[in-house]
This record gives sequence, structure tokens and C-alpha cells, in this order.
Amino acid sequence: MIISIHDAQMLKRFSLDESFAHLREAGIEGVQYGMGYYLMPAAAVRAGEPSRMDASLDEIIETVRPYKEAADRNGVKISQVHAPFPMWLPECDISERMIEVMKKSIALAEYMGTKHVVIHPASATQYGAYVTAEEEWELNRGLYTQLIPALKKHGITALLENMFNRGVEGMRFAAACSDFNEAARWVDELNAIAGEECFGFCFDTGHCFEARQNLYRSIKIMGTRIKALHLNDNYGHMDDHRLPYCGNIQWEECLHALREIGYRGDLNFETGSLLSKFPPELTDECLRLTGAVGAYFKKRILED
Repeated sequence: MIISIHDAQMLKRFSLDESFAHLREAGIEGVQYGMGYYLMPAAAVRAGEPSRMDASLDEIIETVRPYKEAADRNGVKISQVHAPFPMWLPECDISERMIEVMKKSIALAEYMGTKHVVIHPASATQYGAYVTAEEEWELNRGLYTQLIPALKKHGITALLENMFNRGVEGMRFAAACSDFNEAARWVDELNAIAGEECFGFCFDTGHCFEARQNLYRSIKIMGTRIKALHLNDNYGHMDDHRLPYCGNIQWEECLHALREIGYRGDLNFETGSLLSKFPPELTDECLRLTGAVGAYFKKRILED
């Protein structure tokens, strides 16, 4: 149960080695490597602009090698990687390009030393497409099944994630995989197609709360399909990525559910807003607080 963070804000303040050293000193053992931040921003995907992920796999590995080697030198594990997104858009056919990007993301995850790559589902309703639930499933089935050979080759599990819609006046609503009975079916059917466990789930607490879902029931429905977490808080209107207890999520029900399903994956805090809102002089204090919350969560989940 590695305590990890998305470290993008760190690298705006320190060198690679300094960043990882600060994390270790704060009790943070790992990081989520966000390819969308480092290698292929969502804006580049939507605009059809070139990115580092369009290079050959060997070239991409050379790009990330300094990051991986600095993490190794400082005893920091890459607990999960996040593939670029979106994988699909209704207004233009980007899926052919993005399937190749996803395959390289899977190979890159193996190089980074993790077993999990988070790949957002194609969320048709998120972009205003008028499709049925089954049509959205067929869209995703067609995309994800193309990744099965790469997942088997590299020994990686692709993790779907619960998404949300943006509404008017700051409102947020459920999107793909936020109906957790549906999400559980998607994971199970994809694994049945693969003939082995090639797919799992990354449970995002902030997205769940924004979509007006009950955290306890949602986690219980997904059960052992949950292989990774994006732990973050908000006030129910914006995807703020706040540290737990800095928003309105009731964390007791989340911890209780994780304990009941026997969760043993990483405790990844996707809480970039914490560092962005504090001056650089308080970086270590922010990291120590994150590490302390992680240690508390781990203790509560492991309680008998």
C-alpha cells in the first residue's frame, strides 16, 4: 500500500532528484506518472497536434529515462502511470492515433516498473453525444479490446476510471463508468473477452462525489476490481483535487468500504491543488501533511 502523489507541481519547484528526495523525507513512497502532463497534453490530442507520444517507443523511453533513474536513485516507486486522454472524441476520428498511443503507454508502464496504466474510457455522453448505454459500451469494447495483445505481452493491467459530466453553473453529473454496476460489468466482460485479468478499475473519489454517487456503496460494488485509487476531495461542484478533509467528502465511509473489500493497492493522492495554493516555502509542510494523511488511511484500512 504505497503512499504516492501526482508530482507535477514538485517539478516546477525542484530538480528531479530534489523532488524525489523531498517526497521520501515526507513519507511519500511513490508517484503517479502522468503522461498527459509530461508527454501528450489533452489540448494536443484535441487539436491533433504532434506530441512526444507520437515518437517511437525507444525515443519515448529515452525521454522518460532521466525521470525513472532519478526515482530509482531516491527509492521512489512509480506506482501507476496515467495514459494520455481523451482516447475518443465524437467530432473527429482520433481513435486510430490514440490506440497506438495507448499501446506505447502500456509498454512504457512496463519500463517504468508498474503493473497499472489508467486509461480513461471513451465517455460519449460527456461530449454531448446522444447514445444509449449499450452503444457507449460497444464503443469502449471496440477500443479496449484492441489493447489486449499489448496488455498480455507486457504484463500490464489497464484500469478504467469513473468519469463525470460538466453541467451549467458548476454542476457535475455522472458519465462513463460512474454507474458502478455498469462499470463492474464492463470490467468483467473485457476480462472475459481477454480470457484473463487484463482490466481493472481506478476509483477516483473526487469524480464519485461530483457525480453524486455514494462512496461506500460504489466501492463495495466495484470490490476487488479496484486496483488503484485517485484520492482527492472537493466541494461537489469542481474537480478541485484537494487533499482529503479539505472538502466535503465523508472519508469515514470511504475508508470503511476499502477495509471491507480488502484493498491493498496504492494510496495515490491526486491532490495537485495543495502545492499550487501554498507558497514554495511551505512545500515540505504540505508534503508531510499528505504523507501523514496517507499513513492514517493505511492504518485505518488495515485495521481488523
